[in-house]
Amino acid sequence: MRTRTVNGLAAAVAALASLVERFPELPAADVGLSTIYPNRLDLSFHGDLGKKHFEAWRSALGISHALVSRDEEIGGPLMWVQAEAALDGVTVRLTGYGQQQAAAKQVAPWEVAT
Repeated sequence: MRTRTVNGLAAAVAALASLVERFPELPAADVGLSTIYPNRLDLSFHGDLGKKHFEAWRSALGISHALVSRDEEIGGPLMWVQAEAALDGVTVRLTGYGQQQAAAKQVAPWEVAT
């Protein structure tokens, strides 16, 4: 549902403010808001798939390892991991980006069978 006013983004902005208040020690992320998806807050992390930062946020939001998806650019060097959680009626979407070669050298908790 698209919003036409800045007030339509209020829920996502409030969710961001809530996260800042609840988790002030977590790493900063690139933040995205959209008029197309006004009830979604995007937090993205770049480099080494954001595993350290992505994982800190995944854990803080209580997202299960099983809910983390992993994808890669076909024929390209990029890959990413993604997960979502609900917070006060807003979908918080975490995305970590990185290089496939670097990822092959790292093992994140969601890549280990539990």
